[in-house]
This record gives sequence, structure tokens and C-alpha cells, in this order.
Amino acid sequence: MSQVEFATTKASRNLNSRMGNENGIPEYKVTSLQEIEKLYETLNNRFSTGSTESLAYRLYNLKQLAYLIKDNEKRIHQAVYQDIGKGAYDCNLSDLWPIINEIDLAVRRVESWMKDESKIWDAMLSYKTMRPRVKKQPKGVALIISTWNYPWQLTLIPLVGAISAGCPAVLKVSEHAPSSSALLAELLPRYLDPEGYSVVTGAVDETTRLLEKPWGHILYTGAGGVGKIVAAAAAKTLTPTTLELGGKSPVIVSSCANLKITARRMFSIKQMTADMRYVSLAQPTHEICLCQSLLVAPDYVLVIKDKADEFIKVCRETLDTFFPPSPSPESILYTPQSSSLRNTGDLDRMLSYIEEAEQGGKLVHRGELDRNSRRLGISLVKTNLNAIGEGGGLLEQEVFGPVMAIIPVDDIDAAIKYINNRPHPLALYVCSGKRSVFEKVINETRSGSATWNDFGLATLARNLPFGGIGASGWGSHHGKDGFDTFTHHKAVLEIPYIFEPLMALRYPPLTNFGKRVFKFMLCSGVNFSRPRSVEHEHSRIRRKKVVKWMSTILIGLIAVYFGGANWKRLRG
Repeated sequence: MSQVEFATTKASRNLNSRMGNENGIPEYKVTSLQEIEKLYETLNNRFSTGSTESLAYRLYNLKQLAYLIKDNEKRIHQAVYQDIGKGAYDCNLSDLWPIINEIDLAVRRVESWMKDESKIWDAMLSYKTMRPRVKKQPKGVALIISTWNYPWQLTLIPLVGAISAGCPAVLKVSEHAPSSSALLAELLPRYLDPEGYSVVTGAVDETTRLLEKPWGHILYTGAGGVGKIVAAAAAKTLTPTTLELGGKSPVIVSSCANLKITARRMFSIKQMTADMRYVSLAQPTHEICLCQSLLVAPDYVLVIKDKADEFIKVCRETLDTFFPPSPSPESILYTPQSSSLRNTGDLDRMLSYIEEAEQGGKLVHRGELDRNSRRLGISLVKTNLNAIGEGGGLLEQEVFGPVMAIIPVDDIDAAIKYINNRPHPLALYVCSGKRSVFEKVINETRSGSATWNDFGLATLARNLPFGGIGASGWGSHHGKDGFDTFTHHKAVLEIPYIFEPLMALRYPPLTNFGKRVFKFMLCSGVNFSRPRSVEHEHSRIRRKKVVKWMSTILIGLIAVYFGGANWKRLRG
């Protein structure tokens, strides 16, 4: 099918899609293994034609993806509500607007992203004549495996990167968000090239079949345990991967922090994500329960010991203000900002943390509970100093729920040590009145992202890479980083035949003159003196900075002097 025929067919298909079935959610159907084989072959055939690499193709499908969301916003709201109980505004804020923002950036920038990148600046003299550059090419057909808690954002933002890079893609959507998955499976072939982009539904068998195949790139979002399976399967086919995993995201509260602002910002994010669903590994595959969750939600707080009690008091006051007790309509038992835990097993898991803390005299705030509706407010647990002697699921596992540990620590160094002794977090939050505290923490810790005095916002920044490190994942995407993730950066050199007299010097028998010429061409040499010590290097760097600043000031003064003299001359 030509691109013109494809566009004409798509226009007709889009009109039909808007005329019918605007509000209903299609039935969830599992993609058969035979269909997976056909889809894989179809997408690879499309990629082999080279049509996905053109700027027009990329722009068309990016823009169509935006209109897929715009034309079907109400249906998406309905699907998300059926899957995870999230309201329309929260769906826009956390799922749809981030996708639109990514598409907007890609549409404006993809042409420049695609261009060859010149590398002549740092090249040795001989290489400058060879037109050194990096050519951007799509890696191949991509596999994007998404999860359930943000079924649209975590599926389509990676897809924006794949489309921008010129890669066809298979989207393996989550069986734990069946309404969203079924709706996307219906809509995607109506808006995007059906031979370039496909949706696969199903669970373990379907994912396993997909992972048996070689791909240009695999991007997986989800739990660390499954991430290991994905990485192991990808290693068998030597497929590059990006893993976006979870983990515990700590908060550091310094002595100079504004405790009131910290508590208000922290709980507004913690509670805003209360309409997510948690998949209990102890339950059958399709049984889902609601609890507070966000991939980068604050998990526990490390607070300097001299502020611990005051911080806990402020946290209690903040929770009582945000969610006053029943019978207030703003109570956690009634507010639409929260929701019920539909699974008694997960409710019992949360309550076990609370009961264990209460028995140990460490429960400092108990959230409201209604067993009939399975609603549970945020509870706070104060641990021993530096968490010495502490253990259990609350501190050792990703809580994914409305129970938060508050850990008093001796100082900032103790907080840093606590974090560094554990798996690297996906997100790290530092609350302090001094930027120097934030700089110290981010310089001495490793995390996927770090935010000063707020929570969760880094995941929505299209101009910043989103990704983990170590146990929280590897690789990144969003914005240009998404384009780069699915792009092969090919090194290119050009040595025309006109250089043959020079190149011939390397042919046997190699002469001493030829050796000297090639040493000059291929070795820059050691053009600096022998270093004395690290301290001497520090001194040299400081001197260099001082000279640079003094030169800048001197040039400025000279400019002012001559500018003033010229002004006087003109007035005279």
C-alpha cells in the first residue's frame, strides 16, 4: 500500500470510527498466538520497505495519535474509570495530558532530531577531512510492554518515541486494565498505520511468545521481578532493552525544611494517586484491588531527629485538614480523591503493617477505616532512630499503599548512608530551605530522578529523561531521550579516492616515512604535563576559573571605557 493510499484509507476509517461506537467499550479479547506471528511478520515487512523512516510518515502518525486521544477522550475516561476507578480530571492530568505534551514536542522537533550530527569539532586534524558524523537510524520493530496503573501514559509515551525514531511497534498492553486495553486495540489501527503499529492483548503466554522473538528494542514498564524475566529473554536474542521499574522512593526532610509546605505537597501527591489499583501476587491473575500507588510516590521519610516529632505533628494536622474525619464529605471514607481497596487480602496487608506498629508503640497516626467499603486513610509509623533493628515489609518492600514510615536520622549524612545501603530508588525527594542540602544529597546518592521540595513532577517533564538506575531500571525515555532510545546512532566516515596517495602509505611494505605520517594522523599525543597530585589538579582548576573570571571582567571594563569615550566624543 502506498503512503497516499494509506492516508486516504485512514481518513475514511477515522470518519467511520467517529460516527459509531463513540461511548461503548469493546469486549476484551486475547490476541491469539497465531495473530502474534502474523503481526510480527507484517510489521517487519513494513519496516523493511523503509517507509517508516520518512519525516512525513512520522509526523502523520504522531498527529494521528494526538487525534486518537482528542476524538475519543470520553471513551478513554470511561475505560480508565472501569479499570482503575480514576475520574476524568485525574485521567487527563496523569494519563492523557503527558501524552499530548510529548506528541507536541515530537511534532515540533523530530525533523531536527533526525538530522545527521556532525562530529567534526573534536576530530583530529586528519579526521576533519573525512566528514565525521552520526547518522540517526531506527533500530527496528519495537516491543513496548506497559503496565496497568497508567494504562495510556505508560503505553503511548514510549510509542511517541518509537514513532519519532521511525520504528514500527507492537504494544503489549496490560490484562489488568482490560477496558483500556480493549479500547486501544480497537482505536490504534483506525488512526495509525495498521501495518506499522499493533496492539497485543493477553497475559503470560502472549508476552512469552513476544519475548521469544528478536526486536529492534524492548521497553518494559513494571515490577522488578518481571523486569528480570524480560531482560533474560532479551539477552537470548541480543535485543537492547529499557527497563522502567519501581522500588521505594525516599523523602529526606532536613532541619531547615518548611515542614508545613513539605507535608502539604507530599500528601497532595500521595493521596492524589489513591485511585490506582494494586495487583496482589497472592491473588488470581485477573483479581485487582485498589490502593494508593504511584510509581514514584513518596514511600518513606527520613527526617532529621530534632524535627521528627514536630514533623509528625504537622503531618497529622495536614491530613486532618485535607481529609477531616467522618461524617465530613471530605473524609477519606467519602472523598472522590480516594477509593476503596477491593481486595480484602491487600486491605489485610496494609492493616498488618498498622497493627504491628501499634503493638510496638510506633503508630503515630491511624487512617480512617471502613471495612464495608474497604477504604483506608494514610497511617504514619515512626521507627527507631536510623531504623536500627527495624525490618518487615513496611521498610523492605515497596509499600504501594496508604502506610508511610517516618524514620528519624541523626543528620543528612545518616540519611544519605541509609539510602545508599539499599537499592537505588527511581525517585528521590529532598525537602530543605537550603539548596546546598539538596546539592549534597544528589551528589552523594544515585537515583533515577531527584526533586527539591516537591514530589512526582519529574515524571511529567517531557524535556527530562525518565528512567531508573540499578534495581529501579536502566535506560530512559521521554522527549528526545525517547527518540534516542529507539534510534541507532551510526558512526559515519567518508574517505574518497582522492586520498589514495595518502592511504597508500599504509600498504606493504610499510616504510619509516609511512609510519611517521600515520602516527601524525592517528595519534594526538600527550599534550599536557605529568600530573603531580589530585590537590594540584584542584588548584589548577581554581586558577583557571579565576583567570577566566578576571579576563571576563577586564574585557567588560575595557568595553565600558571605550564605549564611554565614544559617547563623549559623539556628544562633543
